[in-house]
Amino acid sequence: MKLFKLLFVSLFLSSLSANSELNLDLKEYEIEIIIFKHTNVLTDEKFDEEFTTPLIETVSFYKPTLQINENAYQSKPKDNFFNRLFKDFNPIKKSNNVLTKDQNISKVSNPKTWYRKTDNLVVLKKINNKLETNSNYELLDSFKWIQNIDYKDDARFLFYEDKQKEYGLYLKFYRSRFLHADLKSYLGVIGNDSIDITKDKIAKFEKKILETNKEKNKDLKNDLKIELNKPNKYVDINSSEIEPTLNIPNSNKINIFIDEQRRIFNEEIHYFDHPMFGLIISIKEI
Repeated sequence: MKLFKLLFVSLFLSSLSANSELNLDLKEYEIEIIIFKHTNVLTDEKFDEEFTTPLIETVSFYKPTLQINENAYQSKPKDNFFNRLFKDFNPIKKSNNVLTKDQNISKVSNPKTWYRKTDNLVVLKKINNKLETNSNYELLDSFKWIQNIDYKDDARFLFYEDKQKEYGLYLKFYRSRFLHADLKSYLGVIGNDSIDITKDKIAKFEKKILETNKEKNKDLKNDLKIELNKPNKYVDINSSEIEPTLNIPNSNKINIFIDEQRRIFNEEIHYFDHPMFGLIISIKEI
């Protein structure tokens, strides 16, 4: 009997640990970044050390393919998708909209929104505006995105390079006992020979979410009868616009760079400085 109890407790704690770990993996953070040059550089410092590219797997910004279901436009008015879907659906009437303590409400993470680059700054907007109007600085770029933060062994650098503006960065956030940021940024053009695993990473976390939800709901009874139309037929609706190829050669030697790691906390703003340029980064859990 004692052995059974110990086994039960062990399995219970293991289950709690796994769920807790997944919750940490799926925490989403909004990252904002500003990159700028100093226009009035007053230094005699020589930069002889050369930048070393991390030869590892990386993630990158991406634009997912937009699709529509072609069959959705071929349904008859009286026999469409929604009529079939809700044929046997009887909504439960509630007396009020007051939430009770028993109702569990939690934020649902969506890995498909990760690593989508946008220029709509919020936290750093005022700083960005000031840099734009200050003659002591040349604003190179500013943008934001959403991502999760993995444990150190699983975390990968986000790589981004703008060949036209001639700058690039490798940025990695990771968890150990605390949150950490590892930044490697440079002026120049180097290209990226590493393997891009962005889509694989997103697919992995989507699978984790589906498996977890399936496990949670396996004992729930579902009396809803759903009749679907014929299988969906998706077609791409992305613009066929082709991005221009820039024939900008790689720099022979990168010796103007920042290579720094530091411990960070949620809702902090960090400044990474170099005599020639700088970066401002904010991190906020959402």
